[in-house]
Amino acid sequence: MAKIKLLSPAKINLTLGILGKRADGYHEISSIMQPVDLFDEITVDVCEPEGNVISISSSGLKVPNNKENLAWRAAELYKERTGLKSDISIHINKKIPLGSGLGGGSGNAAAVLVGLNKLTGLLKEKDLLDLAPRAGADVAFFISSITSLAEGIGERITLLKDFPLYYYVLICPHLSASTKGVYAEWDKINTDANGGNYYGPMKQVPGPDDFRRSGGTLPIYNDRQPAAISLYPEIDAYIKVFKSMGARNIQMTGSGSAVFSVFPESKEAAEIYDYLKTSPTFDVYLVKGIKGWHRLI
Repeated sequence: MAKIKLLSPAKINLTLGILGKRADGYHEISSIMQPVDLFDEITVDVCEPEGNVISISSSGLKVPNNKENLAWRAAELYKERTGLKSDISIHINKKIPLGSGLGGGSGNAAAVLVGLNKLTGLLKEKDLLDLAPRAGADVAFFISSITSLAEGIGERITLLKDFPLYYYVLICPHLSASTKGVYAEWDKINTDANGGNYYGPMKQVPGPDDFRRSGGTLPIYNDRQPAAISLYPEIDAYIKVFKSMGARNIQMTGSGSAVFSVFPESKEAAEIYDYLKTSPTFDVYLVKGIKGWHRLI
C-alpha cells in the first residue's frame, strides 16, 4: 500500500539524575536529552493484509528481528491502538551502536510510530506521545526529537526549543552495557544500613540559560556513571582518554557504554576526533545536536 523511510537519531544525556525508586521497580529520573546526527535508517512498509503480521529485517549492526526489538513492539502497539489490519514490514539499517546509551532502540520504535502515522494518519501527535511509553522509556523523547527535559521514567517530556546545540566526540567501546544491570548496581551502591535506598538531595536541573552562561564548564552530570564504571571499568578508561587530550565536559551517556566530550564549537571537536578516529579498540563519532522530526530520506 505505502512505504516511508526515515532517519532515526541517537541521543545524548547531558544531565541524568535519579530521584527515587517506584513501587513497580522503575526509577524516577530527570534528564536533559539532546538528539544528535548519528542515524539509523528505518523503512516502514504498510502492505495489503495477508495475515495481519509484523515482520522485521535488518542490515548493518546485528539486531533482533523479532518481538524483542522495540520497533516490533511499537508496530504492535500502533495496530492495537488504531485497529489497523494491514501487514507491517520494517527494515532497520542499524548504525547506532547497541548497548551504548545512545537510545538507538528507542529511537527506532519512535520512528516506526511516526512512520506508521505519516502513512495512515490515524492518530494525533498527542496520541503517539501517550502510546510511546508502552514501547520503551525513552520513546516519547524521540517522537519530537527536540532537546527536552525527560521526567518520570522518561515518559514526561518538556520541550526545550531554545536550548543550544552542541558538538560531541563520542567514544563507543566494543561493549554492550545493560541498563537493568547498571540500575541494580546503583541500588546496591546506594543501599543504606537499614536496607533502604538513599538518593541524596534532589539536584536542581539546569536550564538553557545555565548552559549558555557556564563558560568553558557545562553543568552536566550522570548519576548512573559510578554504577556503570563499577560494572564496566573500561568506561572510566575512555573518560581518561579524553582527559589525557585536554578535553573538558566529559561524561557517559545513558547507562553507558558510550562516553562523550561536549564542545560549543566544531574546531576543537574535529581536532580530537581526527586524533582518535583510527583507534582499533573503540569506535569514534563526531556528531552535532539537532532539532526536529525524524527526517525523511
